[in-house]
Amino acid sequence: MDFEQNMDMMKTPYQNKRSDSMALASLILGIIAVVTSGCIYLAIVCGSLGIIFALLSRGGEMKLSSKGTAGLALSSIGLALTLLIYIAAFVFTIYYYGGIDAFMEEYMKLYNEGSIAELYQSMGIIQ
Repeated sequence: MDFEQNMDMMKTPYQNKRSDSMALASLILGIIAVVTSGCIYLAIVCGSLGIIFALLSRGGEMKLSSKGTAGLALSSIGLALTLLIYIAAFVFTIYYYGGIDAFMEEYMKLYNEGSIAELYQSMGIIQ
């Protein structure tokens, strides 16, 4: 009987554990991450979720599907572009203004405010 049970198990069709919907979601999120890499927060969220969905779309398999691979690549590119924008903005601030404090002083001069608290009050952030 053991042999018959093994033969029945061998006749079962191959079950594809990959998730095409996760791969498609990864691809869409990757496209959004690349397109919105200038909108920093949206690109970070979409890029991170795209990478996670691409890796989850494998379903235990060793290789990704073509949609999953494209989604992983686009999400990674979008996340890398966003991080480069962050770094470039920080380096520009340090190089051009000499630091964050000098940047804030220049910003306060622009709005004719004497302190950070006055600047926040004029912007309506604090009362």
